[in-house]
Amino acid sequence: FLAASQAVNVELLKPYTTTAQDMFHVEDKDGNGIFTLAEMEKDFETYDANGDGKESRHEYTSYVCAMTPELYQLSHYLYDEYDINPVDHLLESSDYQALYSRFDTNGDGEVREDEWIAWWVKTFEKYEG
Repeated sequence: FLAASQAVNVELLKPYTTTAQDMFHVEDKDGNGIFTLAEMEKDFETYDANGDGKESRHEYTSYVCAMTPELYQLSHYLYDEYDINPVDHLLESSDYQALYSRFDTNGDGEVREDEWIAWWVKTFEKYEG
């Protein structure tokens, strides 16, 4: 959908490590220092406006725009990052599992804060102008 080479205004997210750390503390719902696949799936349920168990680009970007309008452009790029199987253009369980594996860089089945931060910093940097 969008070319990764196009620049996005990510300046408001700097410093990236602080933004990623803040995000981790919000997403780690039980505060145990581990972001679980169940926590990820619960987050994606909030984007599912029609309740069909899948998130379309429109559902995701509309949610982001309503919550944080200044991140609307970035939301399209993030959708592409999350949509591991872009053939169907929907986010669903298989996409969450594959995305979770990307976060889990040491392969232990758990995403800790340092892994989370590293992934997000790299992702934000990817879209800098």
